[in-house]
Amino acid sequence: MYADPPRTMERVSRRDIFTSLPARIQWLHSFLEFGTDDVQALISGQKYIKAVIPAIVNIVYKKLLKYDITARVFTTRDSRDEGPVESWPTEDSAQIEHRKMFLRWYLTKLNSDCTRMDYWEYLDKVGLMHIGKGRQNPLHVDYVFLGACLGFIQDSLFEAILSHPRLELHRKIAIVKALGKVIWIQNDLIEKWHNTDGAEYAQEEEADTLLGEIAEDEREGYLHGKKILGDHDGSSIFTSRTGSSKSSDSGKTSLGRPIEEATHLGDGMSRCPFSGMARFGPNPADLERQRATSTRSPRVNGTAPDVLQQYHTPGTPRIRIIDGKTVLKENLEPNPFEAKKQQHVGQAI
Repeated sequence: MYADPPRTMERVSRRDIFTSLPARIQWLHSFLEFGTDDVQALISGQKYIKAVIPAIVNIVYKKLLKYDITARVFTTRDSRDEGPVESWPTEDSAQIEHRKMFLRWYLTKLNSDCTRMDYWEYLDKVGLMHIGKGRQNPLHVDYVFLGACLGFIQDSLFEAILSHPRLELHRKIAIVKALGKVIWIQNDLIEKWHNTDGAEYAQEEEADTLLGEIAEDEREGYLHGKKILGDHDGSSIFTSRTGSSKSSDSGKTSLGRPIEEATHLGDGMSRCPFSGMARFGPNPADLERQRATSTRSPRVNGTAPDVLQQYHTPGTPRIRIIDGKTVLKENLEPNPFEAKKQQHVGQAI
């Protein structure tokens, strides 16, 4: 005899996760609690991330060229090729300068409008491009090297944000949490192309369904025939097509939408920007309509989630140690950072 899941338990289709990119992204957002606070944090932190991208690009390539096993890929274009290498790249070689340009563009894309589905589609294509598909010039890189490189990039970004002298602690926490979630989703979208999980659905579904039918021979930096890397090199998250920057203080994204609309303010404490998209499938038009749909999250300790979201400062941790005791988020003051600061000031006086 079998039992149905409790009514309070969300149902997730394994088939959808392995055959629909929107469904996979929706579930990852839900599980990681990637919501409005994270989108706000990425908007507010974009100028700080933008400032360190050139330096991160340089140290990443220093790291890649430090080991023969990663450096050889720039010549062989396949990390599985263990044969002799005709020439070894150097930091100032034209090839590496070219690769630095694309890494700079990639990090700029990573630091862009994550409320758009094509953002996540491109992150998925990054995984495809490293298994010898999805690009005109095939490239295959084993996952261990990609994962290590992504981890090094994450570590460098976190260090830069956490050591920033003018950012308040709660803003550092919020930015690092949001970045961490985005990078872990990117990690999943890379790793999934290197394993056989969900392979049983391959015979029933078109392989390209996961990619939204990305062309096999598409040029690097393009998605569905549209150039999405390089046009706004070094620009802020929400830069307009004219090239003028839109700071987070302008109140609008590059699409002309109010930031409140782009981040779904008030939709719920852990609201996923793409919640419910699995009902529609990967159609971009459906995804655009889906952004406005939502289902209210359950109350926490009798308090509606949208009230909690407005109540707490973004960056407030789920668990915090105060005076040696563990305190959960819903029991913290509106701004626990400020409260602690005032307490220390009082003790000093």
